[in-house]
Amino acid sequence: MVGRRQGGYMTTGSNALSSAVYAIIPAAGTGSRMKMGVSKQFLTLGRYPVIIRTLMAMDAHPQISGYVVVAAAGDLAAMKQLIAGQRLSRCLAVVAGGETRQDSVAAGLLALAGHQGFHTDSLILVHDGARCFITPDVIDRVIGGVILHQACGAAVPVKDTIKQADAGGRIRQTLERSQLWAMQTPQGARYSLLRRAYDLAYQNSWQATDDLALLELAGHPAYLVPGDYRNIKITTPEDRLLGEQLARLADDSLNSSLDPNLIKV
Repeated sequence: MVGRRQGGYMTTGSNALSSAVYAIIPAAGTGSRMKMGVSKQFLTLGRYPVIIRTLMAMDAHPQISGYVVVAAAGDLAAMKQLIAGQRLSRCLAVVAGGETRQDSVAAGLLALAGHQGFHTDSLILVHDGARCFITPDVIDRVIGGVILHQACGAAVPVKDTIKQADAGGRIRQTLERSQLWAMQTPQGARYSLLRRAYDLAYQNSWQATDDLALLELAGHPAYLVPGDYRNIKITTPEDRLLGEQLARLADDSLNSSLDPNLIKV
């Protein structure tokens, strides 16, 4: 089976899922750019904290068997208490992360490996805890992309013209916009493949800001599937303002029996 090119993405045909799907939710960021004095994943948008909106989306997806939440060591007790107070049935563990996102995902991989009944041929989705407006359609596409290509992630076309400049601000080149994509999450791969990439990163002191970059460094091709422009990461005060609008739309348009992460616009 080969993917079909649609709008610059590789899309999948029918996807036969024969392996379990698990998610790792890195949520160990300090929120320094938010300047709120509280970790961004604990900020409330509408009815729910950011991290709870994210976990509700994972909990509601029919193909996700379970997930591990990775929190900052200093937030671990608060994260466990917050999650325990929600009706979340698929949270397998809440574990402490490391100094970087890469360290936190590695901690999540180790936690999954120790879960009873877990197999290394499982599909793993890594999804930022601060991307709380993830939709089932994006999750479906990433799962399908992993089945087809072994490694893929959600992305959206860049809208703005991108310039590359030196430290003094002088423009060096204008990059071809049609070839540029803004990465989102989930990003996924088979557990064995992702674990190998993280092991190689540790051995070779590689540092990357997302999972597909490590897979690329490990020599494995990775592909893109369509993301969603609403799948924003709550990082700055401006993101919070937009997030409040998205949360209001979500909370007003759906009753409590439905997934509050689905947004009608």
